[in-house]
Amino acid sequence: MRPGWAVKAILVIIITSILIRCVSATNHTVGGSSGWDLASNLQAWSSATTFHVGDFLVFTYTPVHDVLEVGKSDFEMCRVSHPLNAYRDGETVISLSSEGSRYFICGRHGHCDMGLKLQLQVLPRLNTTTATNISTIAPAPAPVPAAGPSAHETPPPPPPQPSSNTSSSSSTSPLPPINSNSSSAAYRSLVSWWSCFPFITTLPLLLLLLLLS
Repeated sequence: MRPGWAVKAILVIIITSILIRCVSATNHTVGGSSGWDLASNLQAWSSATTFHVGDFLVFTYTPVHDVLEVGKSDFEMCRVSHPLNAYRDGETVISLSSEGSRYFICGRHGHCDMGLKLQLQVLPRLNTTTATNISTIAPAPAPVPAAGPSAHETPPPPPPQPSSNTSSSSSTSPLPPINSNSSSAAYRSLVSWWSCFPFITTLPLLLLLLLLS
């Protein structure tokens, strides 16, 4: 293989690995809809969730809580004196950058003993090609026929025509309320893409080198 083609092949491999990294990452909201709180069943949530390298943990909590990352022994004994990392911003995003066990507890008095603690196992990075092949092999669900009126059912009467007063009042009806969770979802989406920003910004340079080589 000529040197020029070798350089092009290397650049193609780098670009492909960058794109796979950004697409395969998943945000996991710790505790689900309840968040990082004493009311959450964190053991059940973690048992039903699979974590891979490249994913992100999103801790959402009120000022009465915090997040401490600790070692295994401190996790088992609920010791808060020597954490590996401490977070108190209320919306903590932690990258799962390597395989292995991770341990998190709440450092407020008694909260860890009451169950506000999380242990998880980070698996190797998800192979997006394998996941795609599995999804294509799985059979599609059979369509459910739409339920229609039976021969013995009486069709409902037609709706009354709206009057001019009704149309004028409907035009001034208030807008639907804004979902309060939209800002949190937008924040997590921004964090996910921001994590890919250093890699995405290198793509034009790599493409330029690919064309010039």
